[in-house]
Amino acid sequence: MQWFKKSLIRRVGTIVIVFIVSAFSIFGFISVWLTSNFFEAESTRELSKDALQIATEIDQYIGQNIAIVNQMKTNQDYQAITEDLTTRSEKRQHPLFEVVTQELQAIKSSSPNISLAYIGITKSNDVISSTYDFDPQPDYDLNNRIWYMEALRSRKITVTSPYIDIVTNKMVVSIITPILKNSTVIGAMGIDLQVSDLYKLMDAYQVSNNGYTLLLNKDGSIFYQPELDNAANTDDSFAYLNLYKDQITSGNSGVIDYPNNNYSSYIAYVPTASSNWIVVTVIPKSDVLSPLNRFFYPIIFLALLLLILISLFIKNMTNLISAPIITISKAVETFSNGDQEINLPEILCSREDEIGILSNGLHQMSQRISDYIEKIKINNATLNQEVEKRKGIQSRLELILELLSGTDEGIFILNDEFFCIYHNTAFSGIVGLPDADLNSLDLLENEILINDKLLKSLQSTPVWSGEIEYTQRQGETLFLFLKISLVKNRDFDFYIGNITNLTAHKKIEKDIYYLKYFDHLTKLNNKLFLDESGAKLINSDINHTANHALILINIDNFRIINEAKGFDFGNKVLITLANRLAKLTTKEDLLVRLGNDEFGILKTHIDSNDSLYEYILDLNKNMSQALLINDEELIVDVSMGISLYPNDAKHYAKLLKTAASALNTVKANKGQSFEFYDKEINNLSIYKYEIQQKLRNALNNNEFVLYYQPQIDMITNEIVGMEALIRWNSPTGMIPPGNFISIAEESNLIIPIGEWVLLTACQFGKKLESLNYAIPIAVNLSMLQFKSNYINELVESILTKTDLPPKLLELEITEGILMANEKECESILTVFHNMGIQISIDDFGTGYSSLSYLKKFAVDKIKIDRSFIKGIPQFDNGTIAKVIIELARNFNLKVIAEGVETEAQIDFLLKNNCSTAQGFYYAKPLNEEALIDFIKNLKKENR
Repeated sequence: MQWFKKSLIRRVGTIVIVFIVSAFSIFGFISVWLTSNFFEAESTRELSKDALQIATEIDQYIGQNIAIVNQMKTNQDYQAITEDLTTRSEKRQHPLFEVVTQELQAIKSSSPNISLAYIGITKSNDVISSTYDFDPQPDYDLNNRIWYMEALRSRKITVTSPYIDIVTNKMVVSIITPILKNSTVIGAMGIDLQVSDLYKLMDAYQVSNNGYTLLLNKDGSIFYQPELDNAANTDDSFAYLNLYKDQITSGNSGVIDYPNNNYSSYIAYVPTASSNWIVVTVIPKSDVLSPLNRFFYPIIFLALLLLILISLFIKNMTNLISAPIITISKAVETFSNGDQEINLPEILCSREDEIGILSNGLHQMSQRISDYIEKIKINNATLNQEVEKRKGIQSRLELILELLSGTDEGIFILNDEFFCIYHNTAFSGIVGLPDADLNSLDLLENEILINDKLLKSLQSTPVWSGEIEYTQRQGETLFLFLKISLVKNRDFDFYIGNITNLTAHKKIEKDIYYLKYFDHLTKLNNKLFLDESGAKLINSDINHTANHALILINIDNFRIINEAKGFDFGNKVLITLANRLAKLTTKEDLLVRLGNDEFGILKTHIDSNDSLYEYILDLNKNMSQALLINDEELIVDVSMGISLYPNDAKHYAKLLKTAASALNTVKANKGQSFEFYDKEINNLSIYKYEIQQKLRNALNNNEFVLYYQPQIDMITNEIVGMEALIRWNSPTGMIPPGNFISIAEESNLIIPIGEWVLLTACQFGKKLESLNYAIPIAVNLSMLQFKSNYINELVESILTKTDLPPKLLELEITEGILMANEKECESILTVFHNMGIQISIDDFGTGYSSLSYLKKFAVDKIKIDRSFIKGIPQFDNGTIAKVIIELARNFNLKVIAEGVETEAQIDFLLKNNCSTAQGFYYAKPLNEEALIDFIKNLKKENR
């Protein structure tokens, strides 16, 4: 025991050894426990991740093919042939059979994984597939095929279970979707994928050294299983999965701990999203814990080696340190009892190691302590003098703080935690907080005067100053000048600042700004603001890539208004016009009052000249509407001059000058209400404007006239119909339709013009009937007219008014109208069909023609566009015309060829079963009298 008690190193060493043994024991136990848990958790996570990755790749594989089936659903030909076929014998004679078979073959060729693409037809109990020569056996029944049953059951795209395909005799899975009509299954279509391709995909995955992957159907049966080295590759090898069948097939993901003395394992399962399969990955627990065994044994060896080294180290340290320390301890003890010095043996002082240094140090320390005691007595006297000096400084500091408290500027000091350690009365008054709140608030957290951005600036520059906005808790917003400095004192940061209230000064500045840049009457910006803003906008556009327009607006004869009604009335006119202009401008535009009776709009970032022209028209229309002033309606005429940047001017001063020049021109001419400085744009705008103005009066002035072009049966040489064509006989001469129809549509004038055309054509049709010439008249309808309530009521009212039999009226529409709104068009055409009116598609082949549209809509005729006729036979072999004629024949539609001008074209059309033509060969468009004469002469020729 004495050996143990007399040596601190022995005791410490013994304690260290006991501690290390205990620590290693506890560490070993915890390490084994934690490491095993870690490896088990990590392995199960990786196992789930592997299963999820496999399921994802299967989903991607299936998803790629589902996309193909989705594309098949959009094919109208598949829907059409499925609806049409009722018996197997009709299949190969159907006009779409060859097209559909080729498309299915193209789908099969698009991916090496697709073994077959096909369509099942419910009515005919038949199949059309990418294998052209395949026909099912007589006893073939769709209702017994897995893929068809799945389509009936799911009524959406689905992936079937594996089965043997009768066409390819291979194990496949099908991706199938039903074909629906009015929510009834009329068939199914899809593709087959070879199961062997899925096996190849699964064989590519390896789960640890002894793990494996399975693929299960939704009922728990094994779809794919690997060949195992440690067991026979039979279903019995995986019989343990039956214990967890309900859990695995539940549709959720998870991991199962399978306890088995011989073969304990972890089982991860993940269902695929795109099919009814479940990916199962299995890993033995022995694979999971094998790294732990390799880790544990080296740790035990290192622990034993460390204990031996510590024991040897303790023995040596005892001889080197313990004995000298005991001697030194006794000498220190005698010094503490009153000796003046610490005296140690020479052998210890002569040592060059730490013991020798310690011995010499203790000896010298004992001497210095005695010297320090004398010096302390002297320093105490000096310290007393310093205390008296600091009391004087504190008195002066209190006086300074008292003086600061009376200043108008807010002064404050913050510590490094942003709490006020000092503030004067002015500071608390400006920030609007009582002293108690200021002392307990973190100013940074509550964003009172300071924020993170300001502090970041102080780190690079110790002083920050500037103007800020501060809102008090009472809601009043103040404008303050803040100056704050970062001061470092030892290891602490302090923030010293002062604030000045600039609110009154800012209000004066705001008033000055308003007086400088705003018009006091209309509250709009003034000319100075326009000049400065316009120059700044244009100067910033160095490369002149933007497009702006300056519009100057002058009130005509405003002086007369002031003289007649007084200046107060005139001011109300200006204010009302300003408010109206404000509603006609956007936030990006700049609206100003330039002077007494003049306004300006700087319209920025214009898309095109056409859009600017439309804006000017709308602006002019709104400005010409009556103003209500003192319950009196007043119409004010305005003149507008427009200049464009950069076309007319690349600098603001010139832009203003050119706009003023355009304004002067329009005021001098008196014929227009607006003028562009650019003559080319101005001429085009004036032309459109003039056409629109003339169109508004053309109907009232009876300037429109209808011409009629006959439609001839080329076999009998009889007139079988005619097309009504509008002409405009304006005071300046005949204007062709191409020059005014598009403008009429832009301005909605096509509505009244179209009504006039329909009424006039029906009146002439009734006139012909009274002359015993019952010939149908075709009238074109525009997109704007084709609205169900409007067009149905219009046609019915005109037929009633003119007493024209509906069978003598034919309405021509374009393919674009059909595409605009399918449901509404179908309803409108059905009403016309029930009334007995004939419907034809004009310019067929130039737009969006489709087999499905021809079948869906109630159409009687199609007209071959003249572009497909004019080149026959010299420059065109007529392939497109032949196709259109054949389509019309298949759908039992009449067909008319437009633009027929030569005998060669007539021979071509008759040879290809088109017997009706319209063109200059027979007659140009004729007025009513000329057409009646044409009918009479034609009848004489045919006698």
